[in-house]
Amino acid sequence: MLRPSCLPNRYPKLLLCTNPLLGRRIWLDRGLQWPRQRERGVLLVAAGMQIAVLLGMIALHLLPLLTGDTLLLRVLPADPRDLFRGDYVILRYPFSQNPPQGIAGLPSPLDAQAMRKWRGRPVYVSLVPESDGRHWQAAQISISPPSSGKFIRGRIASADQLLFGIEAYYVQEGQGQPYEQAIRHQHVSAEIALTRDGQAALRRLLVE
Repeated sequence: MLRPSCLPNRYPKLLLCTNPLLGRRIWLDRGLQWPRQRERGVLLVAAGMQIAVLLGMIALHLLPLLTGDTLLLRVLPADPRDLFRGDYVILRYPFSQNPPQGIAGLPSPLDAQAMRKWRGRPVYVSLVPESDGRHWQAAQISISPPSSGKFIRGRIASADQLLFGIEAYYVQEGQGQPYEQAIRHQHVSAEIALTRDGQAALRRLLVE
């Protein structure tokens, strides 16, 4: 016989008293309904966060192009095997390699043990105008940003390579031959946009 406390006014409650297992299942189903009812909202929030991250990455890339100063850098011939990768021209600059005098603030030369510590670390290349009044060249490479003047920020990729994010230029299919010949004869300059904190973006290549 049911206890008086279990005598309900409604049939579902009677089931909870007479069958505890069924009651637990009902409560479990109710608990699962909450995320199901809000599944669409959760998906919308997740999609919104992904879009926000993507827009942030695009804005970060466009920032130098929108706010940076325009500078002209000389392009050096690259290894013929690496000159083209797909639809991109691979570029190399006079400061793409560690200078003979080394990088200020780093041990010289950079051996394997030192590279394990310093690979990926930022470097700063101080830039000064060349005598032609158009191009800019490296004055010093250091692990510390200069206190004044223009500089470009990069990172240590290997014992003899520095990267600055301006090493690849997209060309339309079948349009790379003129750039290839011009680069081999050192007749190409890279027009970059440079922010005050050293972030660079490639605007275009100029064949001279």
